[in-house]
Amino acid sequence: MTDNDSLKVLTAFFEAFNRNDLDTASKFVTDDIVYTIRGRSSLSKTYRGPEEFAWVLQEIKRRTAGTMSVIPEVVLADDKNIMMYLHATGQRPDGRRYDNYQAYLYRLRDGKLAEGQTIPVDQLAFEKFFDD
Repeated sequence: MTDNDSLKVLTAFFEAFNRNDLDTASKFVTDDIVYTIRGRSSLSKTYRGPEEFAWVLQEIKRRTAGTMSVIPEVVLADDKNIMMYLHATGQRPDGRRYDNYQAYLYRLRDGKLAEGQTIPVDQLAFEKFFDD
C-alpha cells in the first residue's frame, strides 16, 4: 500500500461519514479496530471492534442530527500511518454549534483502518458540545 492508497482509504471513509453513509464508512475498518477518542467527554474512551466503532459514529451523528462533518486541512502520511488536522463542524438540536479543529492519528493494515485516535484541540469545547 502506498501513501496515496492510504489517503484514498481515509478520503473515502470521511466522504461516507460526511454524507451520513455509515454503512459504507464501516467497510473501511478492520475486524479488530481499536479507536480512541481523547478527552473527558461522554464519548471519550477506547472503542474495540467494528461494532463499538460503528456505535460511536452513529452516536455522533445522532447527537448532531447528522450535521457533524470534517474536512482535512493538513495531512502527513506514509504507507501505513496518517496524521491529519481536520476542521470539524456540527450542530446539536438544541442549537449548540461546534466549529473547531481536531487531530487524528491513523494506522492502516491491509487497506483498512486498524487503529485510530481523535484528539480534539479544544477539549473543553468538545466536551461542552457533546455532553448533555
